[in-house]
Amino acid sequence: MTIQAVIAANRFGLGARPGDVATIAPDPKHWLMAQLTPESELPAPLKTLPSTVDDLSAFFKWVRNIAAQARANGMDPYKLRQGAAAPPGGASMGGGATMGGGMAGGENGGFSIEREYVRAFVPRYAVAVKARFDTSAGSERPFFERLVHFWVNHFVVSGAKPGAITMPPSFERDVVRPNVCGKFIDMLMASSKHPAMLFYLDNNRSIGPNSVVGKNPELRRPKQRQDFEIPLQAGLNENLAREIMELQTLGVRSGYTQADVTSFARVITGWTIAGPPRVKPLQLVLQGRLNARGLFEFDDEEHEPGPQTIMGKVYDQTGVDQGEAVLRDLARHPATAQHIATELARHFIADDPPPAAVARLAKVFAKSDGNLRALAATLIDMPEAWSAPLTKMRSPFDYIAAIRRAAGPGPANDPGQSLNWLNALGEPLWQPPGPNGFSDQADSWASAEGMKIRLDIAWQAARQVKDIGNPSDMLDAVIGPSASPETRQAVARAESKQQGLALLLMAPEFQRR
Repeated sequence: MTIQAVIAANRFGLGARPGDVATIAPDPKHWLMAQLTPESELPAPLKTLPSTVDDLSAFFKWVRNIAAQARANGMDPYKLRQGAAAPPGGASMGGGATMGGGMAGGENGGFSIEREYVRAFVPRYAVAVKARFDTSAGSERPFFERLVHFWVNHFVVSGAKPGAITMPPSFERDVVRPNVCGKFIDMLMASSKHPAMLFYLDNNRSIGPNSVVGKNPELRRPKQRQDFEIPLQAGLNENLAREIMELQTLGVRSGYTQADVTSFARVITGWTIAGPPRVKPLQLVLQGRLNARGLFEFDDEEHEPGPQTIMGKVYDQTGVDQGEAVLRDLARHPATAQHIATELARHFIADDPPPAAVARLAKVFAKSDGNLRALAATLIDMPEAWSAPLTKMRSPFDYIAAIRRAAGPGPANDPGQSLNWLNALGEPLWQPPGPNGFSDQADSWASAEGMKIRLDIAWQAARQVKDIGNPSDMLDAVIGPSASPETRQAVARAESKQQGLALLLMAPEFQRR
């Protein structure tokens, strides 16, 4: 057994299961490279999740139901206070995302919007969380899964926005998983057109001031009073344009200006979500079960007409082609190569990534036209990625996934348990507080309180495992040569198998990858 096998399982993967390290040991790089192929089908736990259309409509169906319940309780739904309902994961609102349809209302004659919100969405959310954990725990392609998680945290759709609570799982399935081994531009284009991203960053409400609708907002005003009215917006919303430039492509301090953001926002006005009456509901259902492509619509009546200048280049294309041209240029910009390279090196190598590693990744990104498989293969081939000791702090999700892979069936199989642990550690799944996602650096997770919670989780997980083998043998199978003499001694001297497993799960070497 070699340290390289442990690194492959932990730094590149999601943690070793008993037997994994021995399987990987003959050729760790080949084991990783074999995972860089597109999925032929979804993992079994993900196949039963709702369709994109169902995820998109679930919140608004709930809103209509709340209106009916309010009337049944003698209240006028139109007068209920609009505000922010607390998401099931406990995350707060933040970043560029605005409410776009969330509500709050206290107890009123026994009727509570917050309670109904939790009742409606926690079970649905828990099912999706369980599917994510089951996929991670049982995957034979954990490097592929880690790449999925990385890109989901790059192209962020957060359920911390109440109206978007159901959308992140379908976004992950539609946008990220099919493109992990493809081109960056394809993932960027799919992300920018997906209904979850359009809704989360409010682009479906962005209207060109000089467009047909911008000059006559009444064209889009509802014909009848709405129970929970969203103020009509007849102007630009810059959220999506800003986050694409700042977080998803160029990165901060890369040369673009506020004027560029505004011009880009004008370019993508009219990029919206297909829906009645322009598209028949049955057509949406059929399209949503296949993929999300049919849910994107370009509305030329909301699109700002005319050429736009972004970073010194004039885009005079018409219609949706104008926005696609900008996205292609942003994807191929040198600053984007540098930004993506830095993020990848930080995730897989070190919080302060080696400049040489970043430069090599950026070069591959540019030369391969953003080929994500080529980038992942470059990481596998980098000496810096195989250096010992393991230094990257496991994020809360990574930590719980590693526990499940190491300990086998038992711990955290209950989605409620997983949710509680994630929330306690500050990383509620799919609910970062803003479009910049969760931190990928140790200082966000290595607080004294955070480490205490991890120790508690290790004890809870160990008590839930029914059949525990020799903890020292488990140590060898999971972290092997990375374990220090002190860790080996502590596990070997444990008073019980449960205590020995708990000491393994709370060991410094298990906390890092």
